[in-house]
Parts: sequence; C-alpha cells; structure tokens
Amino acid sequence: MTLFFSSPIGLGHITRDIAIVKEIAKSFNYYDFSFITGSKAFDFISIENDSSEESKFSAHDLYFPPEFSIDEGRLNNSFLWLLKYVSYFRKSKKKVKKWLSTSDMERDTNPLIVTDEDFASLSVGKDLNITRIFVTDILRTHFIRNGILSGIEKYLNNSMCNLIKSSDCVIIPESGDNRDNLFYVGPIVREITASRDELRKRFSFNKFTILLTTGGTSAGDYLTRRTLESFTKLQKRHDCDLVVSYSSNISFNENRDKSYRNIGFVNNIHEYVYAADLIISLAGKSTIDESLVYGTPGIFIPIKNHFEQEDRARELGFSYEDINKLDTIMEDNLSGFRLKKEKRVPNGVSEAAKLIAEYLNK
Repeated sequence: MTLFFSSPIGLGHITRDIAIVKEIAKSFNYYDFSFITGSKAFDFISIENDSSEESKFSAHDLYFPPEFSIDEGRLNNSFLWLLKYVSYFRKSKKKVKKWLSTSDMERDTNPLIVTDEDFASLSVGKDLNITRIFVTDILRTHFIRNGILSGIEKYLNNSMCNLIKSSDCVIIPESGDNRDNLFYVGPIVREITASRDELRKRFSFNKFTILLTTGGTSAGDYLTRRTLESFTKLQKRHDCDLVVSYSSNISFNENRDKSYRNIGFVNNIHEYVYAADLIISLAGKSTIDESLVYGTPGIFIPIKNHFEQEDRARELGFSYEDINKLDTIMEDNLSGFRLKKEKRVPNGVSEAAKLIAEYLNK
C-alpha cells in the first residue's frame, strides 16, 4: 500500500493526484494507493469512487484546514491565515504520526509516501526516514507584504525549502529544467477519452458556450455574481449560452434570472472545460492547466492579494481589476479579437506517473 497525502486546501491537488494514480494504474498496473486528505477534497474523491467503474481508491478524511477570508474577491487577513495554517500544520503532524503508527507501513521494508503540498506528511516522513515523493508548484510563498510580519513568513519559507530539498523526488507541474531533486513535468490534468464533439452533444452545447467555474468553495462567489451581471449585458448583443458551475453553498435567486444554465458542482468539470468555447474562472492552477492542455481559451480573474493567483493571472495577461470589464473582455472573445483556439500544452501526467513508478518498483 502506497499512501498518497493530498492537500485539502482547494480541489486542484486532489484532481491532479487522481490523474496521476489513474495513469499509474493504466501504464504500470499498480492500484494499491490510499488517499489521505480532508474537507472538500475528501468529498470529491468519495464522489469519484461512487461514479468510477475503473478505479476505486481508499480515502481517509484526516485534515480540516483553515479557510481563507475572502470578501468581494479580496483575500483578507493574510497574516492571521498564516498563523492558523501553522497551527493546522502542527495538529496535522500529530495526526499523521498516529496514522502511520497504526498503518501497515511500519512492516514495509521499503516504505514510500507521495504527498501533494501536504507539508505535515512530508515533515513526518523525513523524521521517520521514509522515502518521500513531493508534488508541488510552489517553492516559496509571499502572502505577507508587511516588512516586519514578512520576516515570519521568510522563516517559514526557509523551513519549507529545507523540507523540499530533503525529499527524494520533487515533481513540479510546471515547465522548466530539471535540477538536483526537482523534476519539471508540465501541467498535470485528467485525461479525457471522449472527443470534444461528443462532449458538446452530451452537454447540449449548441451555441457558443461560455463556462463559468469557480471550484468547490465560496471563494468564487463574487466572480460568479459579477459574471452573471456582465452576461446579461452581453446576451443582448450576442447569441451565446452561459453554463455555470458553482458550489452548492452559494445561493442565487434563479427565478429572477434564467439567462444561464446552472449545473451545480460536478466532478467531471474538466470535460466541460474541454467542451466549452470560453472559460471564466478564478486563477486557480487546476483550471488554468486544463485550459492550457485542452486548448480552451480562458478569462482568469485572480483573488486580490492571493500571490499564487495574481502571479498566474499576470502571466496570462489578467488582473483582479479585469472583473470591472468582464463584458468587454467576453465580447472581445466573441468577436474574435482575442479568441483563438489555444496552442495545446502537453499533459505532464505520464511523466509524473513514470517518476513515481520508478520508486514503486524499488
């Protein structure tokens, strides 16, 4: 049994981890993974198990991470969140130690853990001298911009870097040149077997279709509301459809507005991304990577003050302020000024699976 610890902060980690283990199962005939995660990520993999006829994974609900404080699309109280994360990290380490002590890993002659940005399991694995494969797209954080408080984050960054350097293999789902224990494989997304035309027919995408997807939490509430407002203006000038996927804990008065189709939260959102003509989303890595690999153009609005999202959005030419001109940007895409079928980026899932499989066979 190989333990796969997947960070429960957001859904991007669990979706790419599912992609990896499915590729390992397909290419290397290895199925013996057990996921340890929590929160919405645990719910996601539970639904995946219920709907999948191919692969079933044991999953364990171990973690309860702190939530970001987001208001009007802005991240608030970054330092407070960082302090909560440190507390969460310490509690999680205790849980992981207890978990490993009761698992079969102690009897394994060549124990291995794979962890996707779960620093608690990475730290415990180091303490126990267990072989560790780490999946991450972040080598350093910069949530805090205040000079005095940023010193605390710098200290935490140094600790994080030491943990990463101590790993046996670090898989980075970005483009780059390999060095030391860092292996750059490119974006990792779930494979799709159906054709785009088949999916469009299945999803009833009969017109130019815009997909709004904001993940499994309420973080995209503001973007959802602003997109619906902008689409109302756009629809008066263009014949197009808006399909919306948002968390079930967000409530809108759908009797008031029938201009869009709500599909709720769905596990196969990656297929909708592939089938759509245009995506509107937060600047989360998983949706951006799906856009790049599947070749679907996107508009990516970052959460203000969220360094990861702002950096990714900037690379693609977007900023938080673009939320104030969504109707113009959408119209540019519809009119063909910006819209093009993006050049598809190779999926790094095969390379990631290959790297992990080398350790499974030791």
